[in-house]
Amino acid sequence: MTRLEDENRNETLLGYRSALHGDGPTTYAAETEEAELDALVAQVRAWMEAGVSAAEIGVSARFNKTCARTVAHLKAAGIPAASLRTADATGESEAVRVGTMHSFKGLEFRCVAVIGAGDGALPFPKAITPPEVDPQQHETDMMSERCLLFVACTRPRDSLYVSWSGEPSRFLVEAGA
Repeated sequence: MTRLEDENRNETLLGYRSALHGDGPTTYAAETEEAELDALVAQVRAWMEAGVSAAEIGVSARFNKTCARTVAHLKAAGIPAASLRTADATGESEAVRVGTMHSFKGLEFRCVAVIGAGDGALPFPKAITPPEVDPQQHETDMMSERCLLFVACTRPRDSLYVSWSGEPSRFLVEAGA
């Protein structure tokens, strides 16, 4: 039997295997948030020109405000886009889905863009207990933030695009991005 936990009963990737092996992620470092959103528009257009429908594309960000700006930016560029929370209720079923990393858990898309993956967002400082206050909780908080990025980055079936403005998240740096 394969163990899916380490000695501390934490879940691990031990025993997990994917039958699909595609290209590695595409990464983009933007100078500004506006430039990052413009690059996202170009990436979404490229996916759509390659035959991916808007409804098969997901865009994930750490914060709700980034999601709202993203929906507006995509729509302004003529790309159908909707909040993941309201897309079905508002009848926008043929739109790019935009949602927070938390809301992407359990979902799958052909293509996913993870945006705003900068150092100030992942890890989010307000979500992290300072190590001098509680070292163990600090490590737990850091793992939770790392897992949040992991969830977002494992939602695409075919293509992953990750972008940030300013400095990249330390998690991306650790992963070699």
